[in-house]
Amino acid sequence: MNREKLKAITTYLKCMKPILLSHHPECEKFEKNHTINIGKYRFCIGCYVGYPSALIGIFVILFLNLVEIFNSFCFLITSLVLISTFVLSPLNLTRIKAIKIIQKFLIGLGAAFLFWYIFTLQNPFFLNFFYFILVFGFLIILLNVYHGYSFHKICKKCEYSMDWNNCPGFKKINECLEKHNLNFTFSTPEKIE
Repeated sequence: MNREKLKAITTYLKCMKPILLSHHPECEKFEKNHTINIGKYRFCIGCYVGYPSALIGIFVILFLNLVEIFNSFCFLITSLVLISTFVLSPLNLTRIKAIKIIQKFLIGLGAAFLFWYIFTLQNPFFLNFFYFILVFGFLIILLNVYHGYSFHKICKKCEYSMDWNNCPGFKKINECLEKHNLNFTFSTPEKIE
């Protein structure tokens, strides 16, 4: 890869910085309950609460030696109860930011219990690892499809109706791309020919 391409990619990533951590446009419709601000940075609640709580949960369960105290079935039931808090989203209860943060924490913790359920099954390690990839792959796809649908639903109702080239939520990104002559436009489904 030559220097010009590398510089263009680096500049492109710098321009995309507003959305890299928040995963949502800088828009009041997403500001209410999709992102949290820490200092001058905006973070996606789902990613920056859910994934860390899953990782911390995995290590806390190991540190507290719960894998020796509880059987696999206990891990499964606990994981299902915690992950089932996902239902709060379609019920629109996660419009309240505090509830959304708690929900993402519980889903992450549920993922930690599911992780230990899979790895405490009396199977060879590689079979459990296959189950882990299969189950977590399915869950991540399911969550991303739901979040993509939610994102689409919010943007579709907006006066800009997914016209991200003119959307104020993408203003900083578009200005940066134009400034650096990176001819990139966000295509909308209606504009694709």
